[in-house]
Parts: sequence; structure tokens; C-alpha cells
Amino acid sequence: MVNRRHVIQATALAGVGTIAGCMGGFDDDEYQRTIGMPTPQSGPLATDGEAGLRASDVAIAEINEELDEEITLEQQDGEANPEIALGVARDLNDEGVPAITGTFSSDVSMALSDFAENEEIPFMTAISVDPEIVEPGDDYTFRMTGNTTQKLRGMSEFLEQEDVSGIGVIAADYAMGRSAVEFMEQEAGDYGMDLVSDAVVPMATDDFTPELQGIDTDEIDALFCPFPGGNGPTLVRQMREQDIFEEVDIVIGHDSYGMEAYRDALGDNLVDMYNWGVDLENERARQASERMQEEFGVRMDALSLPNYDAVHMLAQVIDEQDSLDPQSVRDGLAEIEYESASGWDVSFDENGDNEAFQMIVSRWEQDGDEMRNVVQYTSDVVEP
Repeated sequence: MVNRRHVIQATALAGVGTIAGCMGGFDDDEYQRTIGMPTPQSGPLATDGEAGLRASDVAIAEINEELDEEITLEQQDGEANPEIALGVARDLNDEGVPAITGTFSSDVSMALSDFAENEEIPFMTAISVDPEIVEPGDDYTFRMTGNTTQKLRGMSEFLEQEDVSGIGVIAADYAMGRSAVEFMEQEAGDYGMDLVSDAVVPMATDDFTPELQGIDTDEIDALFCPFPGGNGPTLVRQMREQDIFEEVDIVIGHDSYGMEAYRDALGDNLVDMYNWGVDLENERARQASERMQEEFGVRMDALSLPNYDAVHMLAQVIDEQDSLDPQSVRDGLAEIEYESASGWDVSFDENGDNEAFQMIVSRWEQDGDEMRNVVQYTSDVVEP
């Protein structure tokens, strides 16, 4: 396989220990106690980005209450656009910011991973799942969630447990959506399922009628929708109009479908929608959610809570390392063992993937006057 890197690293790494190297551009005391975030504040993933930024604000406020010297966030609009986000990352690097997080789309995270490896600055994604974001030999790229394969295997274990024999997929035409279809083409049979139908459509799509009417609901027990962005709720509404929820046992989306913004946009239409979830009931998650509710009037959700964790992890490393040099921050991340609020542990393998990830599947349920996203399934550890 041809490595996607445009520049080959001069220093190779056999494990996750310290890399001997020399960073250029700044003396140690010129680096900032700052985490850079090229997070989308406009564009197709603005709603997702806003959730992540709120969570990062909650996290950094908690952290600074315990520190003698505060850590700051530098939040700039990456627009969910690889070229724009790269420009932001270059500016952050030029300003002496020693670590970057806060990306959402896999396309942007892939571009930022290339940048991180070439510029030797640690980058961690809390959300993006495409396997190629983290590659063998990566030294500066970290992923606290699972990759597409880990998540799809965990989801498929759940579907196998639910006796699903036929599955359909409606995916957006972006890295994760394409990877999801490819996984199902190759591995659905390992979980007792046939991929009955699949459609990959542009993310700007707002009329899913042809795709929905093309599904033979007698042949599928589950429909998987890796379709993010502002038109995700449109897809759910149109599935309701086409009686998909009545005719298919399990309708499941990725983590966007566990967002509070989707609940606000869809109300009762979201009931019974399964999604890639987080554990919102553990004590840390409850406390974080209460603080988010107090400050922003919205609860933590499947996209915001992992970003809360990512900021906590980076801030912990920045505070504990002897140096703010990106090399030192990278070494601290490589060795960290972290119990996340999201519901899974985090420790990184030699490439930067989370080798302790557990898949969580949740479902929106009506609880009196309130809708809650309730955990239905937690997998064993799913290795990268």
C-alpha cells in the first residue's frame, strides 16, 4: 500500500516511547499553554462544531479551576473544509500552539494528520473515524475514539445479537460514508448479514425519496445511515414519511444522531432511532452534562462529550509534562492511560489508535415528557 504522506518522516518509531528529535522555530518558553481547535463554526458541520466547542469550554473551565497557571483554547473556524482547516493549523503552529484537536469530518482529520506528521505537532481527533487518519508509523496523530472498523465491528456485533440478517445503507459521499459501505460489502457476512442495498449520495442531498423507495423493506432488518450534517434530520423526517421505522426493526445512525441538536430539530420523529453513543449516565458524564446545561442550556451528547474528553486529555498532558515543546506533549500523549467520561478507556497503540475502545449503541426513548438517549449495548474492547 502506498503511504498517503507527502513527506516521509526522517525519524521512524518502533513503539510509542519518546522520539529523539529537534523541533524548530521556538524556544521552549515561547510555546503557549494553549490547545488549538480548527473546529467548524460555519459550513455543513457547523452544528456539530458548536456542540464540540461548548464541550471544550466546559472542559477547560473545569481544568483551570484546579491549575495555578491556566491553559487556554484557541478556537478558529475550520469550516469542515480541509484547505481552510489546514490554513488554521498552520497559523496555530506558527503561533507556538503545541497541540491541536477539534476536527470533525474524516476528510479534514486526514489532512490535519498529514500536517501533524510533517510538522511534528501532536494532533488528536475525538470524533473522526476513517482508518487512514492513523497509519502505521504515525508518531504525532492520535484518535481517542474508535476508527471506522472498530465502530462498525462493534455495531455489527450488536446487530448480530439482535438477529439482523439483512441490512441496507444510505451513506453520505465522504470518507467515513464510503468506508462504511466498503466494510459492509466485505464483512457483513461475518456477522450473519447480507448487504441488501446501499446508496452513497452527496452530503448536500435533501431529497432521499429515490433511495428510500428503492429499499425492499421485506429483505432488511436494519438500515444504517452514516449521513452527517444539516441534512441528517431531513433524512430522518423522510424515513418517517416513508414508514421506514414501522417496516424496519432497527434504524441506526452514527454519532451525529445522538446529538441534542437532532433531538431539538426532530422531537418525536427521533424516537427509536439507534445511534453510535456515549455513556451519559456515569458520574463524570452527569457532572459535565449538568455544567453544560447550566452554562449553555443544552446537555452533553454523543459528539460533545468526546470533545470534552479530548480537551481534558491534552490539558492534562500539557500541565504535567516538563516542557511545552510539541515533542514533549506528544510523548505524554503516547504514554497516557485515561478513563473517559464518554464510557471507554483510552490508551494508544504504537500508531496512535485507541486500543482500549469499546463500542456503545444507544437509542432515543420517550421517558414521560422527556426524550433520553439510552445505552442499549456496550461491546468488549474492539482492537484497532
